[in-house]
Amino acid sequence: MAVFVVAHGAWSAAWAWKKMRPLLRAAGHELWTPTYTGLGERAHLGSPAVDLDTHIQDVVGGSTWRTCAMSC
Repeated sequence: MAVFVVAHGAWSAAWAWKKMRPLLRAAGHELWTPTYTGLGERAHLGSPAVDLDTHIQDVVGGSTWRTCAMSC
């Protein structure tokens, strides 16, 4: 099994990859599609302080949490 981390483009969200999830699961893989702060279902968290560094932290922090959850 492999875990794929897939990043959406600008002005999108995790839902952009919803058609891929069942295809990868059927092949025995997992798909993680984080939504960045200030976009999609997290739009309410947007502010002028949100920038590329925030989005990088969204991915890094989420992948660290998922790794721990899967191995702990």
